[in-house]
Amino acid sequence: MTSSQAVRVGRAGATPPRSSVPADPVTGPVGVRTRPARRSSDHDAPTITLRTTIAPSPTPATAAVPEAAAPATTVASASPRTGRGTRRATSAATGVTTVSVLVPAHNEEAGITATVEGLLAQDVPEWLHIAEVVVVANNCTDRTAEIARRYPVTVLEMAHNPDKKAGALNHGWRETARGADLVLTMDADTVLLPDTVAAMADELRGNAVLGAVCARYWATPGRGLVWRLQRLEYTRYDDLRDLRRWKVSVASGAAAMYRNVALEAVAATREAGEPWDGTSLIEDYALTLELKARGFRVAAARKAHVYTTPPASFRELWVQRMRWGRGGMDECLKRGWSTATRQDCLSYVLFGFSVFFRVLFLTMLALMIIYAVPFRYALIGLIPLAVMWLERMTSMLRVPDRGWRDVAIVAVLIVEDFYGFFLELCAVVSAWRCLNARRQAW
Repeated sequence: MTSSQAVRVGRAGATPPRSSVPADPVTGPVGVRTRPARRSSDHDAPTITLRTTIAPSPTPATAAVPEAAAPATTVASASPRTGRGTRRATSAATGVTTVSVLVPAHNEEAGITATVEGLLAQDVPEWLHIAEVVVVANNCTDRTAEIARRYPVTVLEMAHNPDKKAGALNHGWRETARGADLVLTMDADTVLLPDTVAAMADELRGNAVLGAVCARYWATPGRGLVWRLQRLEYTRYDDLRDLRRWKVSVASGAAAMYRNVALEAVAATREAGEPWDGTSLIEDYALTLELKARGFRVAAARKAHVYTTPPASFRELWVQRMRWGRGGMDECLKRGWSTATRQDCLSYVLFGFSVFFRVLFLTMLALMIIYAVPFRYALIGLIPLAVMWLERMTSMLRVPDRGWRDVAIVAVLIVEDFYGFFLELCAVVSAWRCLNARRQAW
């Protein structure tokens, strides 16, 4: 493991000069994201634009320096380990909240530029200070670390990390982030809107019971049926969070912000002294359950928006959902029935009933066709179908930048039904493997 320290990112003067953004013939200006339109009752309706920052190549003075050759003063400034509580005590005295950002990245050379530039373009108020942005190159075999070093961020390389994303987060937290008040973790294929960090920090600032908040995530502009179906799914999931008053079952790893005292509380109970569980398939959910078990609440930050890149094919989607499904069930079985897991355990029971009634409904429709049930009786069985169609159509109207293809997918109903079958099959197979103790890899 080697580390490279560049210029720290702060509120005053650390961001390079902004430049014009080239246009893309498909998605518009490169790096530009607009806030998704929401229902009229949502006060967070205005559309804003994210203009990313193009950073110059590092000068010889700030270029990456091997750890062995770095001066002692550089090593001391690269990590708060020598004075772990100094920064937090200073921020408490000045009234400024400090944030450290951790970006675990595994072979993300295609997206790390947009991710880092989105972070450097953050607008923060006077009470907030982004102390540093740390990119943890996790088992990378591409140019992720090299590209990240072009920007004023800290780059840590982990050549042999058996704990994958959790190991990268623990390493970054241990080396650089323990002195901050808040810790923002985000995927390397996620792009923040300019006010995301401030919105998440403000949510934590206004509610002392919250141990973590996550952003509302949307699909990065793309093409194809798989992308459109996931974009619709993300929109409906956001509506569900709205109905639940922004309570969530997991602080999504796409972008989540934690109180450092909450992370310290979890780390204190682990043998390794680290917050994230390296044995978990979904480390964000495992950490969420640990926070809930210690009395912290977890919620979605209503004004925080991010764009994340969804799987590009059904094969990739299958792998992702199998890991999510198996990981969630493993964590619940590991902890059993408790205040932290009981709501999720009940969700699994309701899911079982949902699958049963879906199969029952399809069987009923098939029998109606086979035995030529009179139309007046068949209409009764179609009432649930009509209700479902209306719900999907109204939800589709809140999809950002929707087009005629999105309307057609929802209107014909059968395409989304097959997508629902696919996701349910992922969950059923995950449950089968979990109950049979079959190994599920990352």
